[in-house]
Amino acid sequence: MSFPSGFGPPLARERLVSSLAADPPRLDLAALAIATLGREDLDAPACLHTLDALAARVQVEAERLREKGEALAPLRALRHVLADIEGFRGNEDDYHSPDNSFLDRVLERKVGLPITLSVLYLEVARRAGIPLYGVPFPGHFLVACDAGDHKLVMDPFHHGDILTEHGCEELLKRVAPQLRFDRAMLAPAPVELIAYRMLSNLRRVYLGRDDSQQGLAVVDLLLLLAPDHPGELRTRASLLTTLGAFRAALKDVERCLELSPDAPDRERLELSARELRERAELLN
Repeated sequence: MSFPSGFGPPLARERLVSSLAADPPRLDLAALAIATLGREDLDAPACLHTLDALAARVQVEAERLREKGEALAPLRALRHVLADIEGFRGNEDDYHSPDNSFLDRVLERKVGLPITLSVLYLEVARRAGIPLYGVPFPGHFLVACDAGDHKLVMDPFHHGDILTEHGCEELLKRVAPQLRFDRAMLAPAPVELIAYRMLSNLRRVYLGRDDSQQGLAVVDLLLLLAPDHPGELRTRASLLTTLGAFRAALKDVERCLELSPDAPDRERLELSARELRERAELLN
């Protein structure tokens, strides 16, 4: 996989590229790459050690539950350690804080978004030998594992609750009532998709705060994953314009015109391109 050069922090870009180039791609390293947007000097080895230690405790608890004949011992052990003992939970009091999207902060504060808590569950489970996978459920990320002819779904945001299919339908009614439940919504998510969704959450947070600098760093990483995404190109062009990087913004607008010659907003894009050329010329 090759990636274009961009405008975001070099360390975040380098670490994200490296995590996705691994075979198989490393979700823990991708999440920590994203976390460098909030703390460039974060101690990645310490975070990985914390995940290792949690997994070791889950393995011990799973063995204890197996000896008691407990059904679903691995999942119940995972939930018991992470939710009951450690207290990892959804941050409903300050949902839109960027810290909720950074894995290192979640490990410290024990609160986060559904997707960041899901990354925690997935990486602890992987280390403990539990075949869990991410579920890109609309509006609320989940984790699941296959159990014969059905799936067992867990909601890390709500104390690791195990959901039935009916429970997933009820959750959808709360988080995305305009949608109708489909079992395809419980399909596994690859690492690249999880990283993209984590970054999308951060983009909304920073743009909602009018933080153009951090917003640009996030959108740049999104375009690292999807170089020709028309919406992200438009967003980056707008942020670059706000920051006075007119030539760079012009390249993104021209790329949008090249990709979508019949776009409904073509006239507006052409006007933007003309204005950006004029502004760039004034800088000479």
